[in-house]
Formats: sequence, structure tokens, C-alpha cells
Amino acid sequence: MSERLVKLEAQGRVSLLTLNQPDKLNAMNDEMAEQFVEAIEELGSDHKPRAVIVTGAGRAFSAGGNLRRMLGRTKVNPAENRKTIYRFYSSFLRILDLKMPTIAAVNGHAVGAGACLCLACDMRLAAVNAKIGFTFARIGLNPGMGAEYLLTRTVGRARTMELLMTGDTLSAEEAHRMGLVNHVVPSEQLMERAMDLAQRIASMPVLPIRMIKECVDDAMTGGLNAILHRQAAGQALCYTSGDLKEGITANMEKRTPQFQDEY
Repeated sequence: MSERLVKLEAQGRVSLLTLNQPDKLNAMNDEMAEQFVEAIEELGSDHKPRAVIVTGAGRAFSAGGNLRRMLGRTKVNPAENRKTIYRFYSSFLRILDLKMPTIAAVNGHAVGAGACLCLACDMRLAAVNAKIGFTFARIGLNPGMGAEYLLTRTVGRARTMELLMTGDTLSAEEAHRMGLVNHVVPSEQLMERAMDLAQRIASMPVLPIRMIKECVDDAMTGGLNAILHRQAAGQALCYTSGDLKEGITANMEKRTPQFQDEY
């Protein structure tokens, strides 16, 4: 049996999702898209993972769409291409459906759709040698995989325009200064640091972490009053949780809380 193009491994309460075609710089193709959906569905049905790390095998995170696949699609009529492209990008953007936090560990080049996959994660750590570029226009292609949507919510309209219209590739430090990544770390420490962040989040009670993710996403487009209502509903639910009682008691007793509630 050939090696899977998307690997999913459990490491305690953290799951590691790896794009696994290192000889092709983890370029995305239809088989990888199908396996990515399978991995997301498995994560969504499993209550054990509290956080997910997404990374690439080898020296790249992902070189984006497979160029040979894309070249072949120049012979296909626009109506069919439209359906295929929508389905393809939607497969990888299924990561947005996960209720647990997601962390991209950008181990090397993240280009085009690969860069968009990074942005679809909740947080990003980049190795110091990583490069991030939204290079669609450089090959004569309109951006895909929600690039405009994801970028404007991360760096704003003007920088989105510049990044997409120039196709410039950013160093990890440039991406950090722009707010595209949370942290830049030595290459040899990337997975250790990503795992440390994931485990710190995984040690928190499930309910508020899930609600934080939902509220932050809503806050990108919703008004303050709507967020206050959502927060009130969320806190009301937390008051029924044994984890809140444990958290308050542990704080008063000056000890580490032992959270247990599952949702």
C-alpha cells in the first residue's frame, strides 16, 4: 500500500495532521484533497483531540496546487472547471469546520493554496527559514482557496491588495511583522514549540476554548451587541460545567485545576 498523502497521528490530547508528499513539496492534488477531508471528518467525530497541529513532511509546508494538474485543466471547459475548483478548495477549507483550535507549523515554503491553508488555521508558527507567498497572479491565475477572505481578516485590505497583486514571497520575519504568523522559531525547534503551544491550549477546559474560537470568528463580522449576547449565553452554559467549579476552587486553593468535562 502506498504511503498516505495526509497522515493523522494522535499525541495525547493533540493531533498532528501532516501533508505527506515531500518529494513534490506537498503540492495539493485531488487524492490529497480527498484524504484531507477524511482526516477532518475523523477529527470532527473524535472527542479526544483538544488541539490540532497542521504541518508538511520534508522541507516544505505546501507548494500549493500541483502545477501539472493545473496545466491539464486548461483544456477543460469553464463550467466544469468552476465546479471542480470549488470542490477542491472547499476540501482543504474544511479545516475551518473543526471546533478545536488549529495551529499551522510552517516548516518551509507555503505558497499559493498552501499559504491559504496556513491562514485557515487559527494560529501560525513559522520556522525561521519558512517562506509564505500568495503567488497566484504570478502564473496568470486569480487567487483561490479563499485568499481574499482569509487575508483581509488577517492583514487588512491594503496589504491584501499588495500581497495578491505582486505575488511577493515573504520571509518568516516579514510575515511575522505583518501579522501573518504568531511566532518565528528556529527550524529545529518548530515542532517542539508548536506542540508546547498545543498542549498548553489542550490543558484548558474544553467549553470556553471552543466558545472563544466561535466568538472570535463572529467578532470579525458581527457587532458588539451580538457578541455580548453570545458571550452571555456561553458563560451561562459554563456555569453548568464542573470545570468552572473546579477552576474557581483550584484558584482559591492555589493549586493546579484538574479539568475533566467533555463536550
